[in-house]
Amino acid sequence: MASDRTKRSRRVAVIGAGAAGLVAARELRREGHVVTVLEQSGGVGGVWRFDARTEADALGLDEQRPPESRVHSSMYKQLRTNLPREIMSYSDFPFDAAVLGPRYSNDSRRFCGHQEVLGYLEAFADYYQLKPLVRHHTRVVAVEPTAPGAGAEGAAATGAGGMGGDAGAVEKEVLWSVTSERLASNGQASTSADAGGASNGHSNGLAEVQHEVYDAVVVCNGHYAEPRLPDPSQVRGLLPPGLFPGQQLHSHNYREPTQWAGKAVLVVGASNSGEDVSRELSEGGAARVLLAARSWKNEAWGADAAPYGPRNNIYRYPMVTELHSDGFASFEGGQREGPIDAVIWCTGYKYSFPFLRGAAAEVAAVSDNCVGSPLWLHMVPPGPLAPGLCFIGLPWKVVPFPQMELQSKLIARLLSGRVPLPSVERMRADISAHLHSMQEQGLPTRYTHMQGTDQFAYNDTLAAMCGPDVAPLPAWREVLYQATSALKRSRPEDYRDGDIGEAGGPEAARAVEAAEADIRGQAARLGLGVALGAGKGQAGSAACSVSDWVERQASAMATADAPVAAAAAAAAAAR
Repeated sequence: MASDRTKRSRRVAVIGAGAAGLVAARELRREGHVVTVLEQSGGVGGVWRFDARTEADALGLDEQRPPESRVHSSMYKQLRTNLPREIMSYSDFPFDAAVLGPRYSNDSRRFCGHQEVLGYLEAFADYYQLKPLVRHHTRVVAVEPTAPGAGAEGAAATGAGGMGGDAGAVEKEVLWSVTSERLASNGQASTSADAGGASNGHSNGLAEVQHEVYDAVVVCNGHYAEPRLPDPSQVRGLLPPGLFPGQQLHSHNYREPTQWAGKAVLVVGASNSGEDVSRELSEGGAARVLLAARSWKNEAWGADAAPYGPRNNIYRYPMVTELHSDGFASFEGGQREGPIDAVIWCTGYKYSFPFLRGAAAEVAAVSDNCVGSPLWLHMVPPGPLAPGLCFIGLPWKVVPFPQMELQSKLIARLLSGRVPLPSVERMRADISAHLHSMQEQGLPTRYTHMQGTDQFAYNDTLAAMCGPDVAPLPAWREVLYQATSALKRSRPEDYRDGDIGEAGGPEAARAVEAAEADIRGQAARLGLGVALGAGKGQAGSAACSVSDWVERQASAMATADAPVAAAAAAAAAAR
């Protein structure tokens, strides 16, 4: 491993200020890198920022639709987490109502609403003073590798010793050209007049465009914004010019159930979104809800024809095979039902990196929802562009926040040289082993980044690669994940509202106790003295919550002279 004296400090662009981008910014800065986070919205939180708008292209069929017509968030209004908040948290910043305090928390339920998750991310960004690193209302237009020393702007951005080490080493590095455009608060491209002239870029007469060169780019743009639909050859009548007369939309454009009151709705896909949306529709007054899927969380459900749900009007069906011009639908096995007023496709999302250009686009090309060939450890393309181009947050069916943290720690260390990058041969051998494992399990290519229970071994691998100062995630997290998965299958109606410690049995109860002890330890290490209670659904009381801490810091900064303020900011940045 590299010593502190030989570690490189790189200038890094992070694309996106969601859960991945925020923790990437923290870990990169901790490792000594200079970080700029480019975020198209006006705040942090990414997909957790609820947006009531929907897209005119309700199915997301036009992949070339202009950026200003797209809506990033897929959050529906009443969404609650399907994971307990204890395991959702980063490893060292508790997702506890008492720890967060009233500035950030107003929903102490274990399975809380999306506003609470956004509050947690806001608290994380404020406590670690990450918001000054974020350049808001900035849409990344193009990212491509460029030769070292390509233009005066590149030299100015990188600096003579921008990455540490000797000048010869710097000359051999691939640099990254990043083009972005300034947006107005409504998401439209900002004109030079809107921008107020505060830019190193230029105006093309319509939008203010900025060109910069970085030593590395970390892609954290999320993968819950670009709708994915079934293969049209397997569902006839899905795509135009199909003659199905009813409304069709992807769950990306679903917000609340009121418009379907009194109607018959077909929901396709029975993963988390499909289960949630079908129950919302039932409770919201839909006349009948047909839930169709290829597979179910509980295999017995597929053979159960009995109605269920809040108003006992949800019916399970096999996968839909055709939508007809008379408003009926056909299903596997030949069953035909209708008339149906609307179809909501809860069929997942596609990876999309429309800003990648040239060699970057080639190594991260998406085929059947697999990124690259695929990427090494789901993060890095093997070859000359590594580790200057890397991705955080691609795996799915995982507990994302703590995994993103471990990915960020490893990427920060690969970029600094503290952890050496494996040879291309080693990375390709690891990729081959992953593909071979998928083949043995009979998994299709589109499941390349799906992990499920494999996530815990993957997380341990990341921690071990980081070095002895990075501890693996504690065992209670996996126990609570498994207990939650079992409850989703056994008690789908109310798994969010019971006591997971009681319902999950003795092992789950012990895991809850271990989680509460861990949270107390984390709070103490953060310098927060709190009376914890959120684990039992109580808000608790805070002697010194993150809310208190942020208010005190703001007050101190307002009254301090410049040297004191600078010292306080430096201390916060070192955390």
